[in-house]
Amino acid sequence: MASSVQVLDSKAAGARRFEGKTAIVTGAGQGHGRATARRLAQEGAALMLVDRHPAGAERTMDELTRFGSDADTYVGDISSVEPFQEVAAKTVERFGKIDVLVNVAGGAMYGPKLGWEYTPKELMANVQNNLWTCMWGCYSVLPYMVDQGSGAIVNFGSHAVRGTHRLGYAAAKGGIYAITTSLALETAQSGVRINCVVPHYSESEPGDRLVTRIPGQAASQTTQSMQPRRADLQARHLQNIPMGRAGTPQELAAAVAFLASDDASFVTGDIMCVGGGAFCAL
Repeated sequence: MASSVQVLDSKAAGARRFEGKTAIVTGAGQGHGRATARRLAQEGAALMLVDRHPAGAERTMDELTRFGSDADTYVGDISSVEPFQEVAAKTVERFGKIDVLVNVAGGAMYGPKLGWEYTPKELMANVQNNLWTCMWGCYSVLPYMVDQGSGAIVNFGSHAVRGTHRLGYAAAKGGIYAITTSLALETAQSGVRINCVVPHYSESEPGDRLVTRIPGQAASQTTQSMQPRRADLQARHLQNIPMGRAGTPQELAAAVAFLASDDASFVTGDIMCVGGGAFCAL
C-alpha cells in the first residue's frame, strides 16, 4: 500500500526499531494510547489496536493504514480476562506473534473528591478500569512471550499514587507498580522485560479526545466548554511539575518506545517518571 501520510510522529527521527515486530496497544483510540500506536507504527511495528470505543479504534487504524502500516483492531471492554485472552489469540492469529504489549487503557473517573466521598461503586469502577485491564493484559500475553523467549511489556502508572482526590485510581495505579516489579522478577531470565512509565499532567492536541473515561460518555470538543476543566487541572497539577508545563502524549510515547525497544535490553522492573521532573516513586 502506498503511503499517503508522511510522518506519524516526528520525534522518531527516522528510527525503525520495531521493523518486523508486532505490538498490542490498549486504549489506542485517543490520548496516550493513540500517540503510542502512532509512534510504534512510525518505527515499523504492526499493531493490534484495542479500545472499547469503535470510532476511536477505527480512527487510529485509518491513520496507520494510510501511513502504510499493518494494523487491526479489537473493540471491547478488556477489564475481564476472557476478552484479553481473545485479544492475544487474535493478535497471534493475525500477525504470528506478540513482541510488545503497552497497557495504556484506563484513567481516573468520578472525581476529584476526597477518598471517603466516593461511593463504593465509583471506587470499584476505578479499580476495574485501571488495575484489571493491566493485570489481564500481562496475564494473557505472557504465556506467548515466555514461550517464544522474548517480549517487552510497558505499563502505564500515575503520579496519583502520591497525590490526593483520586483514591480508587491511586490504589489501582499502585497495584500496577507492583504488577510491573513482581512480574519483571519472574520473567527476568525468560527473555521478557516489563517496565512502567509514569506520566504526570498531559495535554492532547485539540480533537484527540472522543470519549471521556466514563463508558458511553462523549467528550466535549468545544474550546469554550473545555476551558474551565483545563484551567482547574492546570491549577492543581502544574505547581507540582518543576518544568512548569504539561507533557504531551508524544513525549510519553517516546519513553514507551525506548522501554519497548532493544535499546532498553538491560532494563526491566523500572518505574520511569516522565513528568517534567516531578517525583513519582513510592
